[in-house]
Amino acid sequence: MENKNELVRTRFAPSPTGDLHIGGARTVLFNYLLAKKNQGRFVLRVEDTDTKRNQEEFVDSLYEDLLWLGLKPNESIFQGGNYGPYRQIERLAIYQQYIDKLIKEKKVYYCFCSVEELAQEKEVYIKREKKINYQYSRKCLGLQEQEIQNLLQKKSPHVLRFKVNQKKSYSFHDLVRGEITFQGKDIEDFVLFRQNGIPNYNFACVIDDFLMKISHVLRGEEHLSNTGKQLVLYEALGLKSPLFGHLSIILNKEKKKLSKRDKETSQFQLIKQLRELGYLPIAIVNYLLFLGWHPNTTNEIFSLTEATQEFDLKNLNKRGAVYSLEKLNWYNHYYIQQLKPSEFEKYAWEFLKKAYNLNEKKKEWCKQISYLFREQVSYFQELISLNSYFFQRPNKKSIIDKDEILWLSELKKELNKLEKWEEEEIKIALKNSSNNIQTSKKSFFSLLRRMLTGQEKGPELVKIIFLLGNSEVKKRLSSF
Repeated sequence: MENKNELVRTRFAPSPTGDLHIGGARTVLFNYLLAKKNQGRFVLRVEDTDTKRNQEEFVDSLYEDLLWLGLKPNESIFQGGNYGPYRQIERLAIYQQYIDKLIKEKKVYYCFCSVEELAQEKEVYIKREKKINYQYSRKCLGLQEQEIQNLLQKKSPHVLRFKVNQKKSYSFHDLVRGEITFQGKDIEDFVLFRQNGIPNYNFACVIDDFLMKISHVLRGEEHLSNTGKQLVLYEALGLKSPLFGHLSIILNKEKKKLSKRDKETSQFQLIKQLRELGYLPIAIVNYLLFLGWHPNTTNEIFSLTEATQEFDLKNLNKRGAVYSLEKLNWYNHYYIQQLKPSEFEKYAWEFLKKAYNLNEKKKEWCKQISYLFREQVSYFQELISLNSYFFQRPNKKSIIDKDEILWLSELKKELNKLEKWEEEEIKIALKNSSNNIQTSKKSFFSLLRRMLTGQEKGPELVKIIFLLGNSEVKKRLSSF
């Protein structure tokens, strides 16, 4: 790895406009692992200059999600550090110093074009050139100094654009994709600063990464075009850039970019959603580890410590990674089976208590019910649908004939004889009933299961009868 003599410092820099997405969580994981692997520091920076869309609740929930996943930053707005402030909105005076430098060196220019003018200019370009790669025409670059001063005195709306050297090329070694070159002619004169004193993303990002001594930037493939602009700025300001690596895009099953509108995964894309559904943090982390990365072993199960030891940038994939619920559920099912009894019981109780508004008296009963389904559960929310018939009688009544009515009556007689409501006693009652009615055990048990649960299959019938209880079983057997 390059920069061996420097402290590895990575960062995650979200805008607080929504909850943490699995794509963001994967970016956090890889940056976290890179820093920890090299005894470095992982920084959480809040890019909150979009004041219209930012919401403070998303800052708090994002940090809570990171802690829950076990990916705690070394520096952030929550614990501070030597390179703060860690909110961009609190760094405006810093940005102003650097934009003043660029103004003085005439590397930027004032642009007074309105949004409407730019939209019209783009429309004309597309019609004329039959292309969609529109770039700003630079018409404000030709304004005379006196004209600029007059417009500024009138407080005409404006922005500051960077004057890109269109004859120059900008190259860097991508940690994932290898050598990449941007041609200056393909980079438009992008906006750095707005009239309200708030910088645009690319400008603030460059200043922050430099001043916070970020050594490596791992981020999504969609940021690749921003890297070209940022390299231009690093050179113009005479600053050393970090090393960049652009992670593979996350795809859906159809190999298209994952979208919040994807029907299959829309309810499984936010860490908040996965938490509410009953996924375990270690399962999510283990799954995300393989979403665009592969180890040098065939092992698929990694603790966070093991992942840190194994992580290597060379094993990051260029090709898109498919977000598979089937694989995520495989991981979560595996880790549910590894839970200690007390941990499994705690998770199960929390979900059932909330779903059915249960009091503590039901805790032991719920624990026994939950163990019937432990081997089936991929995530804890599934318990609600799997064991619903313990809490709600089946809606659909079975249609039974006269013989089947006699079968049920015979069972009720046997159950009434029981001195204790225990599994062994219930087994005897079922056996005696089956013998007395002279029908196949399979037909008899199938009828009982439908009457008691509304299902065709499920856990052992004796256990269901025991946990439903004497009174409830008799009521359900009489509901025909």
